[in-house]
Order: sequence, then structure tokens, then C-alpha cells
Amino acid sequence: VVTPEDFGVRSDPPSHPELLDWLASEFMEPQLRDPGTKAKAPAWSLKHLHRLIVNSATYRQSSRVTPELLERDPYNRLLARGPRVRVDGESVQDIALKAAGLLSPKVGGPSVFPPLPDGVMSLAYGPIPWNVSEGDDRYRRAMYTFWKRSVPHPAMLTFDTPAAEQSCVRRVRSNTPLQALVTLNEPTFNQAARWLAWRSLAAPGGDAARATWVFRQCLCRPPTAQETAVLLKLLAAARKEFGERPKDAPQFAFADPKNPPPLPPGATAGDVAAWSTVTRAILNLDETITKE
Repeated sequence: VVTPEDFGVRSDPPSHPELLDWLASEFMEPQLRDPGTKAKAPAWSLKHLHRLIVNSATYRQSSRVTPELLERDPYNRLLARGPRVRVDGESVQDIALKAAGLLSPKVGGPSVFPPLPDGVMSLAYGPIPWNVSEGDDRYRRAMYTFWKRSVPHPAMLTFDTPAAEQSCVRRVRSNTPLQALVTLNEPTFNQAARWLAWRSLAAPGGDAARATWVFRQCLCRPPTAQETAVLLKLLAAARKEFGERPKDAPQFAFADPKNPPPLPPGATAGDVAAWSTVTRAILNLDETITKE
């Protein structure tokens, strides 16, 4: 339904009313076995409904579209292709942390306080101290981030995460330059890029093999020959820049230049800084945060 917030007589009719009826029936009185457990699903199970949808052949179709299909069905109302959308705002940070190997698998518990740009909480009504969480709590999934209603988390707000003041029936996805600035400069993304660069230097092989490894970590596919050439060109330019300004390398490579982590064998701060330039660029790609 085009307008889920207005699912009534005044809204557009559903594109597949029989499908909605069948899903509702299966939700109330399941007849199929659960795709995950192969056992009979319990009634009123949202998990069963979600698994049923995401394991369907319709949902798992390729998102590639031909010009003819785009002309016939530009909004995919006929479900002839898979979904291709930017992920929800909470998932953008999770993708970066997961690619870097930092994402904490912990489930449940109190809210956490990831790093914020300086001065953000001073804008809040009734300012609160924002004591940045330490250890694994610093890298929890974004859904556990403490939410201040008068000043929502700026990175998630930029990626259209709805405010917690009222229920949200339909999310709106935007595409703005601010989103690229977040993935390039926000503290959590910077730390993810640095750690991903550190892991790439610890991986075996030369520059091309490492570029392929980083690319796969973020995009789940190997780069093309042209993409590899672009990444290696960027790496060479970054190495030259930090070679000419070696004092700047620790500031770029480490969150705390005075207390840097142990480096991989044979690596220098300039190497981490140069690879951090590459990893930031990859984390900034549209494809990295697009579900397709």
C-alpha cells in the first residue's frame, strides 16, 4: 500500500490484496513450517512472518532492472525485482562497525553513549553529561544509543531515523550531501575506518589483495579491475601526502596519537593513515549502505 499511514477507504487500494489476505491468515493461524527452524510456527509470530517474507523467492530476486521494466513499473508495485533502498539510519553505523570488526554482539542491557561531535549536548533542553561509553559498549548496535528527545543523535537524524516523540508508520529516505559528510567525518565512522585500515595491513598479500579484502568487507563483492585501479591510485596519493608530512600521519591514523595501538609487523603510522584514506572512501560509497 502506497500510504500505510492511511490504510482506509480514502487511500489507494493495495497492489496485491489477495497476498495481504494470505499473509494475515498465515500470521494468525500458521500453516507453513518456519523457514528458520523447520518446525510449525506459533500463531501471531512476527518472527515467523518476517522469515516467511525474506526467504520468499519474490523478496530474494535481483534488484537489477531493465529499461523496459522501469518504464512499465517504475515503483516496483508488481514486485518484479528485489528491493533496492538505502538501509535505515540505525543500520548505517552498524555496517561500518561490522566491516571494521568492532561491532559488539551483546544483546540487551542499558543504553550506551557512543562518541558525539563536540558541543552537541550543549544544545539540549536541560543539558546532560554525555560520558562516552568504554570497551564494547562504545561499539554497540545503534539501536542501543541513548536518545535525547530535544537533541536526537545527529548522525542517525541525518539518515532519517525518526524522532521518538511519536510512532512512525512509514520512514522517509532522503539523499543529501550531509549524509556523505557523516560517513566521512563522524567519530564512530572515523574509528571504523582506522580499524579497518589496521586490519587490512595485518592481512596477507600486496596492495591489490588488501584493497580487494577491504572492498569485500564493505560491499560483499570483489572490486572490478577499474575499481581496484582507482583505490590503488588513491592509496598512492595518500602515501605521498603523508610521506611529505609525516607528523600529520599519527593524527589521522589514531584516535589517540599519544597512545596508539600496536601496529602490524612492518607497518608505520603513515601506512595506517594512507589505508585509512582508502577505507574512509569505501565506507562512504552509496553501495556500502544500500540494500540491494
